[in-house]
Amino acid sequence: MSQPAIASNPSTASAAAPMQVSISEDLAFLDLAMGDGSAIRLTAERLRTACKCAHCIRARIDGVFPERFDGIAIVQAAPVGGYAVNLAFSDGHARGIYPWTFLLGLGAA
Repeated sequence: MSQPAIASNPSTASAAAPMQVSISEDLAFLDLAMGDGSAIRLTAERLRTACKCAHCIRARIDGVFPERFDGIAIVQAAPVGGYAVNLAFSDGHARGIYPWTFLLGLGAA
């Protein structure tokens, strides 16, 4: 099942905003197509592990945040203004907002 792509509006997007965001057919990757022709592919596990929402930060502080999310899938991606994307995962977690600059940093790491 192919997931719909999110296209950026060039007139409102930041320099870090991808031109297109899509979820892979197998739900295992988030694909970002950048304006310069480059592409970034991030695994669902990497994204879930990197979540910076208040719930996940609290779980890290309490020492109960999982180190791995084996088999996790991205089930939805929704734009947040012109600066980020909200991702929903197969474990029911849908609180994380991922700014474009944060995603670019994950892709470079």
